[in-house]
Amino acid sequence: MADSGWICFATGGFKKALWLLIMLGMAAVLLYNVVELTRKYLGHPISVKFNVDHQQQLTFPTVAICNMSPVKKSSLLAAQSQSVKRRKKRSASKY
Repeated sequence: MADSGWICFATGGFKKALWLLIMLGMAAVLLYNVVELTRKYLGHPISVKFNVDHQQQLTFPTVAICNMSPVKKSSLLAAQSQSVKRRKKRSASKY
C-alpha cells in the first residue's frame, strides 16, 4: 500500500493505531468492491438474439440533394487535371 509509510511517521501509539485502522478499512472496502464486481461480471451471461428479415420490397426515404459547397465543379476538374499532368511529368522524368 502506497500510504502505509505514514504509519511509521506517526508519533504515539494512538496515531499509529488510527493510521493502521484507516488503512485496513480502505483495504477491506477495496477487497469487498473487487469481489462484488467480479461476482456481478461472472454472474451475468451474455445472450444475443439476432434475426434477419428478408423483404421483397424496400421503401426508400425521400432524398433531397442540395449543393451548398463553395467549390465549383469546373474549378475542381481543372485542379484535378493539373494534378494528373504533374504526376505524369514526374513519372516520365523518373524513367
